[in-house]
Amino acid sequence: RLDQGTMEVKLEVINLNSLFNFVLNRFDMILESDAKNENTITKNYNILREFTKEDVWVEVDPDKFTQVLDNIMNNAVKYSPGGGTITARLIKTKTRAILSISDQGLGIPRKDLDNIFNRFFRVDKSRSRAQGGTGLGLAISKEVVEKFNGRIWVDSVENKGSTFYISLAYVDEEPEDDWDAE
Repeated sequence: RLDQGTMEVKLEVINLNSLFNFVLNRFDMILESDAKNENTITKNYNILREFTKEDVWVEVDPDKFTQVLDNIMNNAVKYSPGGGTITARLIKTKTRAILSISDQGLGIPRKDLDNIFNRFFRVDKSRSRAQGGTGLGLAISKEVVEKFNGRIWVDSVENKGSTFYISLAYVDEEPEDDWDAE
């Protein structure tokens, strides 16, 4: 659907702090659940949140944007075999909201950085095959973010980890509640 330009997006003004926390809370619950289940191989990681105190309002499709955040978080967990800290940040600049997710994982070789948002591209074929995946997640994430006039990019150092960034224009204030408009 993305290729044909027919992906339907339902834009809403949402509180990015709340949506990001919602996604991170789900990952915290998965971590806790895995720790209690003796049949599960648990990765020893924790999620550190560094959010602006201000509410950040953006116009996105909340379902599609949740999929983007899920994909980046899943990759952070998947490619951090030793665990470690995943740092989730949300800051507000003069014109943009910038969200980032950093891991302490395998990192991405410099030669591959320009290609990771291409469809079906996988960094190290043997490493990727062992981890599963299709090579579509980041390509789809990029297309979705661009539908919201946003930008996604990565900084990475091999054997140290990766940081994925998403930049979105923010809306100046909380939306009016339709119910109060009478």
